[in-house]
Amino acid sequence: MSQITRRQFGITTLLGATGLLSPAALAAASTARPAVTPALVDLPLGRYTLTALLDGIFYMPSHLYSGDDPAAIAALARKTAGGPDAFPFPVTAYLLQSAERTILIDAGFGDLEAFGPGFGRARTALAATGVTPEDVDTVIVTHLHPDHIPGLLAGQAPAFPNAELIIYETEVQHWTDDSRMGHAPEPMRLWFRLANEVLGAYGDQVTRVQDGFEAAPGVRLESSPGHTPGHSLVHIDGGEHELLMLADTVSHIDLATALPRTRFAFETDTVQAVESRLRVFDKVAADQVLIAGSHIHFPGFGRIVRDGGAYRYTPVTV
Repeated sequence: MSQITRRQFGITTLLGATGLLSPAALAAASTARPAVTPALVDLPLGRYTLTALLDGIFYMPSHLYSGDDPAAIAALARKTAGGPDAFPFPVTAYLLQSAERTILIDAGFGDLEAFGPGFGRARTALAATGVTPEDVDTVIVTHLHPDHIPGLLAGQAPAFPNAELIIYETEVQHWTDDSRMGHAPEPMRLWFRLANEVLGAYGDQVTRVQDGFEAAPGVRLESSPGHTPGHSLVHIDGGEHELLMLADTVSHIDLATALPRTRFAFETDTVQAVESRLRVFDKVAADQVLIAGSHIHFPGFGRIVRDGGAYRYTPVTV
C-alpha cells in the first residue's frame, strides 16, 4: 500500500469528503492557530502519571453539529473562542507512565497536515518528557480516525518500533472491510487506507481485543461505540485516583454537556454515539470520576457534574 502524503490528505479530504463544507467554509476551517511547543501537563494518579500532549488546535465549523435546538448550538458557538461559526477543537494524545510501563494513548497527526499547519506537536511534547519512541512499550488506539493515528508512523515504518498496538477487534474489522471501503465516497477511502497503512506497519505487533481488556495493571479498555464501531474509552486506576479517558465521546465538551444529544457529522452512528455519551456522562457524574478527552480544552482533565436536565464540565487544576 502506497504511503499517504500530506498533499493527498489535506483539509479538503478530511472535512470536504462528506460534502458538508462549502469552499469558503473549507478555507476558514483550514486556518489552524499555532500552539506553544512543546505543550504538556502532568496529572499524578498514584502508581501512574498521565501526561497530556497537545498535538494542535483546530476550529470545527459549528454547522457540523446538529440537534433539536439549532439556536442553542449557535448560541454556544458564539460564546466560545472560536467565534460565531466554530468550536475550538484541540487534539490531545496522552502518555501514561508507571515505574514499569510507558504507554501512549493515541498519537495525533504526525506528519499529516489534515487540519492545516500547526499540528504534529505531540511528538515534540513526548520528546520533552524524556521519553524516546523506543521507550514506548504499548500504544492504545481508541479508534482509527485520522486525528489519532498518523503519529504512529515514521514514513511507512512504525514510529514506536517496540510497542504493542492495542485496539478493539470491532474497530479493526470496520476499517479493514473492503466492501465498506468500496462503498465509501472516494475521498473518504483515504481514511480506510490510512487505517490499513498503520495496521500493516505494525503487523503482528497489533493486538485485537474485546471489551474490558486489561492493557496494563489498572488500565482497562471500555467499549463506547457510535463515534466509530469500535471506539473505546480507557479506564485508569492509579491507586490514589481513577480517571476515564473519554477519547471522542465528546468533540466539544461545553456543547456535549449542555446539549448531550447533539449529533456530530463525523460519527459513524449518531444515535449510538448519543446513547454512549449519555451512559458515560451518567456514570462519571454519579461516581465523580476524573476524566480526560481527546478534544476537551487542553489539558483535558476535569469532572462532569449534573446540571438540571443536562451536565456541566469542571476543569481540574493540576
